[in-house]
Amino acid sequence: MKIIDEKGKLFGLINIIDLVLLLIVAALAVGGLMFLRREGPSEVLPTKDFYVMVLCKEYSQDVADAFKVDDRLFYGGTFTNLVITEVKTEPAKVDVFLPDGTIVAAEHPEMKDIYVTVKIEDDPIDPSDPFPYFGALHATVGKNVLIKTTSVEVPGDIIKVWE
Repeated sequence: MKIIDEKGKLFGLINIIDLVLLLIVAALAVGGLMFLRREGPSEVLPTKDFYVMVLCKEYSQDVADAFKVDDRLFYGGTFTNLVITEVKTEPAKVDVFLPDGTIVAAEHPEMKDIYVTVKIEDDPIDPSDPFPYFGALHATVGKNVLIKTTSVEVPGDIIKVWE
């Protein structure tokens, strides 16, 4: 017995073109059933806003002036859910070596320490990962992060995280 006979039928039963069409219809029917029987939307995680204070040490006043309240931070080629809510400056403390060998902290006449408060908006609260995210990084005290907006890009250290 031939697989395809002279009339083009498979095993003498069905035309190959008809078989292909039948398989396409069956695949569409199975796909439609799977689509209709799918589960509803997954559970939406609750969200919470967090605040992070970042200390950028020893920059000029021009850099501090480049930070603007309500500027959105930029990370990974896109804007994020991070928004600057407050910017404060104070004179930078620098170590000064005295002739007797002691070290004292003194205020730098020009450089500033910049305290940038950033709001993490609508951060999903996942019980398996309770940390807020600063871009792609966990927002934890001591972590070095990059604050990048359309007008400034400065590294700093997270010194405080709160809700």
